[in-house]
Amino acid sequence: MVRWLWLATLFCGSQAAVLPPPWADVRKNPCASHPRGWLMLYWPTDGKCYTIYKKGHPCPDTQELSPGRWGGRTIAECKCPPGTAQLPLSTTCYRLFERGPCRPGEYFAPVEESFNKRGERQGMCLRPQQCADETLLHWPADGRCYYRLSQGPCYPGSILDVGSDGVANCTCASDGPHYWAGDGGCYAHYSRGPCERGQLFLPGGRCGCDDHLPHYHKGTGMCYELDTIGPCPKGHVFSISEVSPQGSKAECQCKAFHARASDGACYRLYTRGPCANDEMIARGGRCTKVPCARGRLYVPERRRCYRPGAPEPCPAGEVVAFDFDARPALDGLSHNGVCACGGGNCARREVDACETRRGAAIYGGACHMLQTQGPCPQNSWLVRDRLVTCRCRPGHVPPDCRPDTRLAVKS
Repeated sequence: MVRWLWLATLFCGSQAAVLPPPWADVRKNPCASHPRGWLMLYWPTDGKCYTIYKKGHPCPDTQELSPGRWGGRTIAECKCPPGTAQLPLSTTCYRLFERGPCRPGEYFAPVEESFNKRGERQGMCLRPQQCADETLLHWPADGRCYYRLSQGPCYPGSILDVGSDGVANCTCASDGPHYWAGDGGCYAHYSRGPCERGQLFLPGGRCGCDDHLPHYHKGTGMCYELDTIGPCPKGHVFSISEVSPQGSKAECQCKAFHARASDGACYRLYTRGPCANDEMIARGGRCTKVPCARGRLYVPERRRCYRPGAPEPCPAGEVVAFDFDARPALDGLSHNGVCACGGGNCARREVDACETRRGAAIYGGACHMLQTQGPCPQNSWLVRDRLVTCRCRPGHVPPDCRPDTRLAVKS
């Protein structure tokens, strides 16, 4: 569709002079002399003209007719459409990042270098990467791990789970526990899902808010999804900070790498926040003068300023870089400098890099993702309170993290 819009723009959508595509030249493409010939390509086998980007005849069923160049001429080629690829010596195109022609538990991945060659879009079968634990699933399209039975990378109304092909899929079963008959979608439990603000999608397929849940906010009398902004102001997150035998409750607290300033709001460290033009927020929420000259970044661990791209003070293979986790439009300009891989072989071990990895923490001498089971007992997950510790998952109660039976009796 995008390509058709582009073609239409070439001829209809602009008042400025636009160079026509090579196949619109009758000297290079005999079909260009026909009515609407700029949408056709010449197929030498039968001497006929066929619509560009049309799937099927004269190409194999799953391929489309595409323009190519050979010896200064425009020629017609059969290629796999975008988002698909073929195995070597095959003419069948399969959708990328799905099982396709692969064995159960594998997915069809692009062979990147083949996408730059004339007439080739090749793929290969790969096994998904291993995530931190079984509560996470690898999503091949972006190479990241997401919580199983959460929305993850899926569109609203579907959840991430393992499909019958053994690969992560966006799915919604009408007979499953996550189904919501109101709109025919599926949602993760204890998320807002299809519910009104202040309610959660609870087991049993209902929207509600129970005051014994850790998601309950006393100030508003409503429930909010954990680790979101919830009822909190900017710079805060609605999260559990302490585990209590009497029942843990979430509260508004500063987001990670943020500090509470004198105005009571939380700001990202080493940004301006509420400070003066030449100041930035430091740890403790105090305003301090920016120590670096223009074009330099502050590395807190060294308390010094460095030029972006400098190898010092980073480990071998890494250089000083901008803090890409900072969002200038929301957080303001960040003066924080971080170490990032400089394109060579980075020698830093995983445990050493864990402190700078978003959403990760060191526990038991190893690096684990927070909010996953990791090394914790069943029905619990790893969280960062004052220390990194194991805590019962929502819907389970201490001391042994058994399911909270009160959820089953309330309606």
